Amino acid sequence: MKSKVLALMLCFCFCFSSHAIAAFGPDIDKTPVFEENFDKDKLDETVWKLGTWKEHKGELSPDRLVLKDGILNMVLRYDGASKTVLSSALQSKKEFLYGRWEFRAKIASEKGVLNSFYTIDWGAEGKGTKQEIDIEFLTIAKNKVHLAVHMAGKKSTSTSPDIDLGFNASADFHVYGFEITPEKIEWLADGKVIYTYKYSGNDIKINSPYLLKLNTRGDSGWVKGPPKADTDCIYQIDWIKFYPMKEKTK
Repeated sequence: MKSKVLALMLCFCFCFSSHAIAAFGPDIDKTPVFEENFDKDKLDETVWKLGTWKEHKGELSPDRLVLKDGILNMVLRYDGASKTVLSSALQSKKEFLYGRWEFRAKIASEKGVLNSFYTIDWGAEGKGTKQEIDIEFLTIAKNKVHLAVHMAGKKSTSTSPDIDLGFNASADFHVYGFEITPEKIEWLADGKVIYTYKYSGNDIKINSPYLLKLNTRGDSGWVKGPPKADTDCIYQIDWIKFYPMKEKTK
């Protein structure tokens, strides 16, 4: 009987700690060095590179990055006549490293779409991903989020099964993000830690500067796209902030 009680207590402690409120660590500066509120008439192209290329079997265009009432609307539409996925993406022009990212967003409600927020390091020659940290919402499961770490030549780590958020991410805005340190990555949802990846014991360690990227996808396969034809599938971003790690004094 005592062993069963102990097991239950340990399980409770683990579950509670893994979903505890994620206060800022002592090494994270509480003043953001990057803050985007999308409150201008158009996106600042000194800050953002707007997607104009093709990726994930979709065609990107700045025309599908729409600012309205302080919200960035990232539009994806499957054109029924041409059988083409018309998607959207943007990425930062500035590089970052350790610190805490937060963003407030509402994902698309139509099935067959992926909405993402992730780091991307194209490497010195731009030939494939060097390091990457993912937050990905597949709208076939609106109450879950897919989290992953990738690095060229290393074994990826990703959630399987994906994390149950406990709410429908397409029904309202919520705050998501991740905190990257020299020892680990912690993913957050509404201020709570939902997943932790420690470099110790794993193949990948984040130690290289990266860009921030957001995109929409509607390809087949894993995403289960395309969505219903000629329907605007909208990924809404209210704001994005980055809080850096404090510089250590000598």
